[in-house]
Amino acid sequence: MDTDVYRALQQHLDSMPAGFPATESGVEIRILKRLFTPEEAKLATQLKYSTYPNESLQSIFDRLKESGLSIEELEERLATMARKGLIHSKSEADQKFYSGAQWVVGIYEFQVNKLTKEISEDIHQYNNEAFGWNLFRARPTQLRVIPIEKSIKPEDGVTSYDDFRTMLSTMDGPFMVTSCICRQRKDLAGFPCKVTEREETCISFGVFAQMYIDQGWGREISKDELFEIIEMNEREGLVLQPSNSQRPEFICSCCGCCCGLLRGKGAMPKPVEFFSTNYYSVVDHDLCTSCGTCVDLCQMRALGFHDDLLTVNMDRCIGCGVCSANCPEQAMSLHKREKEIVPPETMEETFSRIADNRLRT
Repeated sequence: MDTDVYRALQQHLDSMPAGFPATESGVEIRILKRLFTPEEAKLATQLKYSTYPNESLQSIFDRLKESGLSIEELEERLATMARKGLIHSKSEADQKFYSGAQWVVGIYEFQVNKLTKEISEDIHQYNNEAFGWNLFRARPTQLRVIPIEKSIKPEDGVTSYDDFRTMLSTMDGPFMVTSCICRQRKDLAGFPCKVTEREETCISFGVFAQMYIDQGWGREISKDELFEIIEMNEREGLVLQPSNSQRPEFICSCCGCCCGLLRGKGAMPKPVEFFSTNYYSVVDHDLCTSCGTCVDLCQMRALGFHDDLLTVNMDRCIGCGVCSANCPEQAMSLHKREKEIVPPETMEETFSRIADNRLRT
């Protein structure tokens, strides 16, 4: 009977934009059993999915009266699930709001500071068996790449959604920083990050940030501290990947050794085809001294030397600007791609497009 409940939850999660496909090994059921009690799994299947928590406690209670739970019992169960990172939640004007969460971006990221070695191993297996490819082929992508600020010249006519400071100036607070779930998972596997020793690199804003703060998964920061963290991430060579909308909810700062997306897509023959990016790197050989700084920092292994000349592999370059921002001779620059990718206005639109494209494939 318990297995039926978890299979129903797997199918419920698979109906969401990012999906949660079944496997022959059943590892996805094992993951759900580690995270959800049977009662929580049943309740999760009855919650409506939304990018933001938008259904009140009273509304959920009215829908689920046949469950036999009192409104107090329902509130306690939902609060526990929210604390465990299994659903979205928020409090507003003395009301509680909830919504179902998808696997990624969602339940997986909400396991920050809660991962165990066992579930980490299961997630690794699941990514390899099913979910990785399911995520890579999503169109549009859940994340996009924006150039590091120092790699862009004002005269290049940077659009606001690719300009970090302009984009952040429109974001509502609060602002939050949390540890990188991917680095935590790699640490548990015995493979610490090769790029940074810092864990607090992931930033969020608004409703998303407030949920992390309320649940104790991250800490509130000022906008000045936010910029300081981003600048440190840039110096260390981390790739800035916000959620794929003109008003993003978060910005990940990613490395090629821990980030599942960079690592997985980097194993493809032409990884650039799997990224949303508007730039590519160009080298000025008159200025380049072949110091190798950019080669060492490139998270996509897009740079290398041929006949003593630095070259850019355009199948691998994702236009992050790490090379340009950190070149001591200013020999690297970013150029805009001929065809600009305009991100959806909101994440609701992004996920709506992803869901529509899944139905057509």
